[in-house]
Amino acid sequence: MSEQPLISVIIPAYNAAEFIGETLDSVFAKTFTRYEVTVINDGSPDTEALERVLERYPSKLHYIKQENQGA
Repeated sequence: MSEQPLISVIIPAYNAAEFIGETLDSVFAKTFTRYEVTVINDGSPDTEALERVLERYPSKLHYIKQENQGA
């Protein structure tokens, strides 16, 4: 039985396609492994580009896509 995540890494992504790959690579390079990663797309205008980058991490993260809700 795998251990439950100890830490949740929440990454809001609005106009973040240019930087999301570097951000996720940094998180996944950590030696600590008891974490979960969630990327939240808050109605970003660069959704298509963002999702193309996220395809490189199909089993490593949770992806939530929603209409823009602001702060």
